[in-house]
Amino acid sequence: MLVIMKLVIREATAEDIPSIVKVRRAAFTQEEVRGFTTPEPSIYYTCEGLRRVWEKENVLKDGWEIAVAESKGGIVGFIVYKMEGGCGFIDLIDVAKDSQGKGVGRSLVTHAEETAKAAGCSKMQTDTTENAGGIPWKAYSFWKKMGYRDTGERLPTEWDFKTIPFEKNLK
Repeated sequence: MLVIMKLVIREATAEDIPSIVKVRRAAFTQEEVRGFTTPEPSIYYTCEGLRRVWEKENVLKDGWEIAVAESKGGIVGFIVYKMEGGCGFIDLIDVAKDSQGKGVGRSLVTHAEETAKAAGCSKMQTDTTENAGGIPWKAYSFWKKMGYRDTGERLPTEWDFKTIPFEKNLK
């Protein structure tokens, strides 16, 4: 059964920082993510870390923007993206575990894609990872469902996982 939540997608504000951190911590367990990401906590894991990179309105350092998904008055997901040189980039998307599979991620990606199109971008890029055993992170199938193409590259990192780039034509 598919349950679609009533969502509002909007640009984040600095007041949303505690909720963004809460979603990040509720999106997956440390056990689930082990072997798929860096061992250090992300800037989205603490309010202090996120405040350090928050520049203005919904914009972080280096031009990254954040949009949030709200349902029933609470934030249930967020996406970090930017546009540069005619291309949109999605850096991160997180949805609280109890809201996954309900259209939140799809709505956030659609928002980022529409924003990129309006800015004149013809392509979106993102990535996910695969662990040392060659198993992709669960986002792999999400990106495929969203119409993104695995470029076939497996880019090494300084850790035991590899980055899998994806792209999608917007026009």
